[in-house]
Amino acid sequence: MLGFAQFLNAQNIHSVLKADGALGPVNANEPSIAFFKSQSKVGLIGVNTSLVFRTSDASMMNWSPVVVNPPQGFYGDPVFKISKQGIVYLAHLAKNKSGVWPKFFDRIVFERSEDSGKTFSATDVGFHEGKMQDKPWFSMDEWQGSKGFGNVYLSWTEFDVYGSKDPKDSSRIWFARSVDGGRNFETPVVISDVSGDAQDDDGTAEGANIAISPDGVLHAVWSRNDTIWYDCSRDCGKTWGKDQLLARQIGGWNHSGVRSTMRVNGMPVIQSDAYGNIYVAYSGDACEHGFMTHWECTQRNVFLSVRRAGKSEFSEPIVLNQPASTESFYAKVSDGLSGDIAIPLFEFTEQYSPAMVVSPNGKRLFVAWEDRRRSQSGYFFDIYGVEIFASKFGKLGIGENIRLSNTVSIAPGTEVFMGDYISLDWSESMHLAYTAFSIKENHPIVCVSKFNERKKIGSRFLIQGEIGISTPALEVTILKDKQQVSSTLDALANEVENKKDNRQIAIWAAWPAAKSFTVEFKLGKQVMFEHVFENVKDGHVDLLIPASRFVPGVYEIVLRKKGKMVKQPFYFN
Repeated sequence: MLGFAQFLNAQNIHSVLKADGALGPVNANEPSIAFFKSQSKVGLIGVNTSLVFRTSDASMMNWSPVVVNPPQGFYGDPVFKISKQGIVYLAHLAKNKSGVWPKFFDRIVFERSEDSGKTFSATDVGFHEGKMQDKPWFSMDEWQGSKGFGNVYLSWTEFDVYGSKDPKDSSRIWFARSVDGGRNFETPVVISDVSGDAQDDDGTAEGANIAISPDGVLHAVWSRNDTIWYDCSRDCGKTWGKDQLLARQIGGWNHSGVRSTMRVNGMPVIQSDAYGNIYVAYSGDACEHGFMTHWECTQRNVFLSVRRAGKSEFSEPIVLNQPASTESFYAKVSDGLSGDIAIPLFEFTEQYSPAMVVSPNGKRLFVAWEDRRRSQSGYFFDIYGVEIFASKFGKLGIGENIRLSNTVSIAPGTEVFMGDYISLDWSESMHLAYTAFSIKENHPIVCVSKFNERKKIGSRFLIQGEIGISTPALEVTILKDKQQVSSTLDALANEVENKKDNRQIAIWAAWPAAKSFTVEFKLGKQVMFEHVFENVKDGHVDLLIPASRFVPGVYEIVLRKKGKMVKQPFYFN
């Protein structure tokens, strides 16, 4: 690993997706973002379930809605990309007006725009009567000299019956190519040799996406049965080889048990650099990669496997996320109530849902993921990432982990869908879009960021992340977690237990460079709760407080340090 230093870079831009003229941010998730390489201020973003926005604002504060209403319908899983020639491509799920969920996902819709994303024309592919077509990804061949230059390649999952546990129902990976720039697609072919189940779980064949190396060879990966699978085509997608086991994905792609989160996946992503090296990133359980203690075996890591140009085998996976410290964030609790408050002994180390992008010159890559390393309770997350420098000869250069998000987000609970994906794009600058949860708005929002670079050594530039805490911050919310009931006896027990208030109040408190501060809950003039933190690490703490210790009312939450304070109202019922 190269010891690349970070720089505090005030020129990084962070914003929230908000439609022009709207009072608040858009309620959305699963963003896909893309910017023009020749017009670096102009970009588009698509979000669930059918919204598209366009911006020409360098600050990314202003986004204008774009009407995208194909005859096949539009319902989620948008994927945006913009070619070097300025053609905008958009793939998404269909919404057959004569069907019901999930049967109206009866084909994959592919759209293109030649006027910078102002209007779109659509085609579709993959319709098979009675079957459901899910989660498209696509790639464009933009390598000069490639035998498939200009082609567009599309992959997705087909379900016989979505969510079915019947062993007669299954899933498979489909592929289709376009040789006319996405206007039409040829007859699709199945590229998975073995089908998965149809449960939309670890046994299902899902997450298929494709990279194109400079020689025009197609490289496809997907996940099924705790395994990352790989296949390739050397004739621009006409024929495919035999599926190969690329890596074990311990625990599968469906990451169950991630705290206070409805759903998390670790689907693989794949890219090629300008030298023909192939990179595959995914997330999975940590247990079979040298970690032995119990608490680590419940966590996930982000892994990278590389196949060097001219080689036939992928490397053993390496862990991209740096290991978290085992040092406790809390050195002292002064109010004597520590037994009533969830204060873990170790940092939480969930890392999952990677995205990967390659630079315009094909010589640098970046992998980003959701990360809970800064959260002592495990209920708050950031976006972290790492830069990779391609090499024609010798070892790859891998930088230090950097934090991309400028603010932390709460994981709001298992009743709130936050989406399955984050998005990266690299035109003149690198852009990030991800889903966070707004406590103020009480719904998911989409955060967008633009990252600039600074010269480090010689001609090498680095993406700059965020360091430390710049302003005091206070986040307080009640977690919205469902109680899991597995039997009639559990239901009877819960009927008694639910008469109690088992909810948890999650708190994030941060103060720049602070070693100590106080958090108070005030009801009128009465202090109902006071907690003093000393020897604070990195200027922040987070914790859980049982809701049962508070009576209903309108509280004032106070973060206080040496006479200065930050206040926030909090309604509790």
